[in-house]
Amino acid sequence: MDSTLLALRATHEEDRSFCYAVKKAALRSYVEPIWGWNEHEQIEFHRKDWNIQKPEIITLEDRDVGTIEVIRSNRELHLGEFYLFPEFQKQGIGSHFMDRLAQEADSKHLSTKLEVIKANPVKSLYLRYGFEVTGETKTHFLMKRDPNKSKQATLRKLSD
Repeated sequence: MDSTLLALRATHEEDRSFCYAVKKAALRSYVEPIWGWNEHEQIEFHRKDWNIQKPEIITLEDRDVGTIEVIRSNRELHLGEFYLFPEFQKQGIGSHFMDRLAQEADSKHLSTKLEVIKANPVKSLYLRYGFEVTGETKTHFLMKRDPNKSKQATLRKLSD
């Protein structure tokens, strides 16, 4: 993946339906077996989320392909929504933005936290970037990455 073709752009009100569409495409197959998929409830949940925090739009050659939400505080970074349309997954886009997030966290000496649905295979991406499972709920893994936890060290650890 040529990373020069990737960018982020601010989300605008007219992006609301796009953000829901990418979330639905990326997440429905993991949500439905656990809770079912009630379209009305999902739209309402998205509306409430949207009013609190909007993700940024991930673009590839000026085409909208996903969303990422990073909540920043002076204590930590929190990776919230991070969705790509399925046809853009496993092409290095997720790795590109995980590299950027790790660099930001390391430069500011901040830990990074996230939650991931247990059935979602993206957990392997997070493990490669130094995230460790710190807890779990019935449906999610709670993960944390300490600053300067290098991708290479994690890869070495996984290969041992």
